[in-house]
Amino acid sequence: MTQISRWRWSRVIVLAGLMLAGLAGCQPDKKITDTYTPKEILIGAVLPQSGPFGAVGQSARLGIDYAVAEINKMGGIRGTTIRTIIVDDQGEPTLSAQRVNELIDQGHVMAIIGGLLDSTAFTAAIQSNRKKVLFLITGAGATGLPEIGPYVFRNRISYARNTTMLCEYLFQAENKRNFAVIFPYDDFGANMAEVFQRRTRELGGMLLAKESYAAGSYNFAEAIGIVREAGPQAIFVPCYSSELLGIAQLAYQQGVRGTLAGIESWTDDGKVSRGLEFLDGAVYTTSFYVDSHDNTVSSFVSGYKAKYGATPDRIAAHNADAVRLIAQCLYAGGFTTESLKEEMSRVKDFPGITGKTSFNNGRDAEKQILFLGISGGKIQKLK
Repeated sequence: MTQISRWRWSRVIVLAGLMLAGLAGCQPDKKITDTYTPKEILIGAVLPQSGPFGAVGQSARLGIDYAVAEINKMGGIRGTTIRTIIVDDQGEPTLSAQRVNELIDQGHVMAIIGGLLDSTAFTAAIQSNRKKVLFLITGAGATGLPEIGPYVFRNRISYARNTTMLCEYLFQAENKRNFAVIFPYDDFGANMAEVFQRRTRELGGMLLAKESYAAGSYNFAEAIGIVREAGPQAIFVPCYSSELLGIAQLAYQQGVRGTLAGIESWTDDGKVSRGLEFLDGAVYTTSFYVDSHDNTVSSFVSGYKAKYGATPDRIAAHNADAVRLIAQCLYAGGFTTESLKEEMSRVKDFPGITGKTSFNNGRDAEKQILFLGISGGKIQKLK
């Protein structure tokens, strides 16, 4: 997760041999209808390609491009190729909504992938749902986003679910009972601190300290000092990836002994791998493990590396999966926006790069959460 914009909001048939790929975009001269079989399938993507979140958006684009190219190489969907129209929302909510309208009204896309940030997901999903075009969120983790409407789905696990399962893992697998929380004082941080505190109490644990810092200030010293004196067994740190190394290094220097624990917000921008010496013993959640022996994951990783000369991250994987999900549903249900929505709601155990995926009645993805640990300078999958 990249740093989320601060906004307040309470809330098959599998294509045989389907791999991943793609590139992008022209506009069609005819809108897809119930009876029209298109010469190509237009899928839109609203991503930050510039501005402070441009790097995350570029990673998402590579994942989409890779998936589209692989599907087309296998013959497309019933002989029809996919083309993408990828537009830049610069990470701005108002612009994101505008781009969705353009993709639907001018580009006549059948589905839209996007919503890397909570704020842009919210505005974009509202517009897409109003126009009855499927919107598949691939990044935003705020609670309740799919509740916007029946055309909004999310292909990732919410931050709250990540937090709850992390707390349970620390109890059950690591036998931790005494905790502390260090969190950025904004909606994301405060909400996740509350989720963790509530689950801790439900499980019979104790929260010894709950300390915040001004989000974006990088002034962690006071909070870390208080937590060190409290002496918890584990410290939940729902921070942004940009803050992770600063917190980990200062905690290391101050002699904090508790296990640092985090969620997927740690995993963007490669920050974890750059701070291994300060994160020894840490535990965090993810839905994508690049060294997995699963055939779907290893095929994606090797193909991506061969194509781009780089290792894919979670954002690339989620967005590649989004294309694959849409392709499967079009294959099963035909080339209409309504059938696409209905098939998406029926997805069960889709073999995704980010794990077997199903959608619950609230159109939120249900996936297995992976727990990764850091030991001896290495990241490894935990049981």
